Amino acid sequence: MSTKRIADEPAYVLHRYDWSETSLILEVFTRHHGRVALVAKGAKRPTSSFRPVLLPLQPLSLAFGGDGDIRTLKSAEWVGGHVMPTGEALLSGYYLNELLMRLTARDDPHPELFE
Repeated sequence: MSTKRIADEPAYVLHRYDWSETSLILEVFTRHHGRVALVAKGAKRPTSSFRPVLLPLQPLSLAFGGDGDIRTLKSAEWVGGHVMPTGEALLSGYYLNELLMRLTARDDPHPELFE
């Protein structure tokens, strides 16, 4: 079975979990693929290029591959345009992320909701 590769996919990080000593499991919300689980190998290392980019509430462009439940993150770039919110705006953003986590199914795209 061939692995499916996705490039230049607009996304937001909804949640991140420790997976191993150096890696993270990410729940991301993408424009064309909906909610997707990704493993970011080595993302917790001090020299990782993922470390400063994989922040919640920030627009990203992701490349990932794989055909299992948890796919592998290949690259992540900050698209820019938003400043990290603070105070009540930050709490509202985290609440919105939790709603997306609980009310959307994996691999079910919602492009209108993403916009």
